Amino acid sequence: MKKAAWVVGMVIVAANLAALWGAEAPTGNLDAFDHVPPATVPPSDPSGRLVGIAYTTWHKNNHWDPAHEWGTPQLGYYASNDPAIIRQHAKWLADAGVDFVWEDWSNDLKYRYDPDHPNPTFDMIEGSTVALFDEFIKMRAEGQATPNISIFIGTTGSEKTAIPSGALQSKADQVWNEFVANPKYKPLLQTYLGKPLLVVYMNTPTPYQDAPPPWDDLRFTVRWMTGYITQQHKLMTPDLVSKLGYWSWEDRGPQTYPVYDGHPEAMTIVATWRNDREAPTPGRHNGDTFRREWERARQIGPTFALVVSWNEWSKGEQPSPEISKDIEPSKEFGTQYLDIMKEEIALFKAGK
Repeated sequence: MKKAAWVVGMVIVAANLAALWGAEAPTGNLDAFDHVPPATVPPSDPSGRLVGIAYTTWHKNNHWDPAHEWGTPQLGYYASNDPAIIRQHAKWLADAGVDFVWEDWSNDLKYRYDPDHPNPTFDMIEGSTVALFDEFIKMRAEGQATPNISIFIGTTGSEKTAIPSGALQSKADQVWNEFVANPKYKPLLQTYLGKPLLVVYMNTPTPYQDAPPPWDDLRFTVRWMTGYITQQHKLMTPDLVSKLGYWSWEDRGPQTYPVYDGHPEAMTIVATWRNDREAPTPGRHNGDTFRREWERARQIGPTFALVVSWNEWSKGEQPSPEISKDIEPSKEFGTQYLDIMKEEIALFKAGK
């Protein structure tokens, strides 16, 4: 999620989380799924359920390095703007029942394209997003199914200044002007409650612990996100409801969920929990962790199931194949996790 500045960011986040969580962090044990309270609100209507997957476009085919990636894509080292790669990803995801890719711009708050001052990382992230839209349009014109697209923006490193400085509004304006206001791209955007969905990452831990961030944009349906709500105790109730409506980037242990209009709204699903000194990961366990997360999603019945993630590949947050979240087919796991996801999505949408 945070490749552009993960070295500094992970040090800062680790220090913040250690101070915030103290000794109350849960242990990394799949048995924890057997000891959580049931939902206190009825599940969403299965016919309206949606599945999104976090999708990364920062890859450059001449910048892959085995020292910095946890594994190798089945498609080989690729560039995110390669039309053939985009097409294969779209086919896999559409066939699995994924409704939208959740395009990661969470590091891009202050970035703007400037041909006179190239920025290879962000030029690739945002340029490949355009390539994604363009290729999906071509595929649909050919009668091929593709997921929709949702742009996921964030305030990484600027979470206390993004709103008062106007930087967050400026980024939302960019998304609107480049994609929503463009009649060519607008049909591909994922909508929610009649408007384009705009998820905004407000760092981990979020500085807004007592009330939601004081910002909205009525052109979008805005939802806030932070990581590890299970370890930001002020943000959740004892039965793991996200009190301020935050969606979670990921949790360690049974997942949290916000409630909207009397029903669970969103729940994140991962293939493994990431390591922490107070919450050791259970690892992938040959797919058991992934299946248990989907099982909880079926029990609670949120409107959105958010899979994190498809193709980050960075060792910064995924130190080994066993402690990695990506489910893009790989040389290490083949299509195992894509196959599991397809099975689980069918059950989730059937309300089983």
